[in-house]
Amino acid sequence: MAYNKSELLALPAKEKLALAEELWSSVEEELAPVSKDEILFAEERLQMHEAKPEEGMSVDAFKKYFADKYGL
Repeated sequence: MAYNKSELLALPAKEKLALAEELWSSVEEELAPVSKDEILFAEERLQMHEAKPEEGMSVDAFKKYFADKYGL
């Protein structure tokens, strides 16, 4: 597949947004659906955070941890 990145980046903002939406829709179709267990887990974690937000890790601390551990 060939495309010209500089031409795509030169598109007007409305066209870029339309393209981005179309690309995202095509990706969503390929992604595996989220299971009920995954949703319940995420909701449980959110409730834990809302109950005690001070016990979590800041975004900056998490980024540093991830970078240190995985070199990203």
